[in-house]
Amino acid sequence: MSGPDWVMIHQTSGRRDFRLYAVLAVGLVFVFAGSTIEPASNCSESGECAPWLVPLAFWLGAFASLLGAAGLIRNPRRGSRVNARTGELMWWNEVHASACGSLNLADVSIIRVDTSSDSSTLTLLDGKGELMSFGGVEVVPWRLEAWARGVARLQPHIRVELA
Repeated sequence: MSGPDWVMIHQTSGRRDFRLYAVLAVGLVFVFAGSTIEPASNCSESGECAPWLVPLAFWLGAFASLLGAAGLIRNPRRGSRVNARTGELMWWNEVHASACGSLNLADVSIIRVDTSSDSSTLTLLDGKGELMSFGGVEVVPWRLEAWARGVARLQPHIRVELA
């Protein structure tokens, strides 16, 4: 899958994703709290008690820990690469089986990078301005603008738009 024609290769996995570690850590904190706090002593200074919160925290923590650990064990991979000779952009995402594919960069005229909101987006548009199917920000490096400009250097007809 690698070779002299493949450039701009990016691959990451679940074990390199801090979010899975964060879910596991928060889950373990809730499990620890739920197993060490006595439900009967879970009262405020005004005398209001909610003993049901302690087991709820424990089970929510157990569920979050299970999800985080399962993600680390499964270790889903995602990434992309460009074939400099043929102009093919290929991407894969093992989290979503339908999120794998490829396209020819000759069909792309605009790469639009939007980092103005909390969730960044990356869209590819064809010559008619229509949206092309692509894996999105999950399959490219986190520096979206640099990646888009790198693709535009390989294929000079592509214009990069920043929103």
